[in-house]
Amino acid sequence: MKKARVLAVDDEEVIGYLFQRIGANMGVHVDWVTSGEKALQMMQGKQYDVILSDYRLPEMNGESFYQEINNRDPHMLKKLIFITGDSLNSRTINFFKKRQIPYLTKPFDLDLLQELIVKLTQCKNA
Repeated sequence: MKKARVLAVDDEEVIGYLFQRIGANMGVHVDWVTSGEKALQMMQGKQYDVILSDYRLPEMNGESFYQEINNRDPHMLKKLIFITGDSLNSRTINFFKKRQIPYLTKPFDLDLLQELIVKLTQCKNA
């Protein structure tokens, strides 16, 4: 069985390493990048089963990143999970709910994150 691939996007090094450890424990491959631009470049060359992204990124926010994915490869939107520390901002939460984007709030529950990854990858080994 092919190993599931996750693209993790977060500018915080500790979070990036955490995503990689979670992936290793689940038996999925995780590519970690620190910006939305780098993530979009990675998506040009590889297929991903899940895109796990912080909502607040250095060059673009989550809405801009979402729009770029929509412009380039709309079917990938079904594979997107956002993570945010901005859970009190009603505009951010409304953005997620209106587009039915799964999201987790920081600090996030590791079990819930793993459940979402499994759900999106449909992996038997995860």
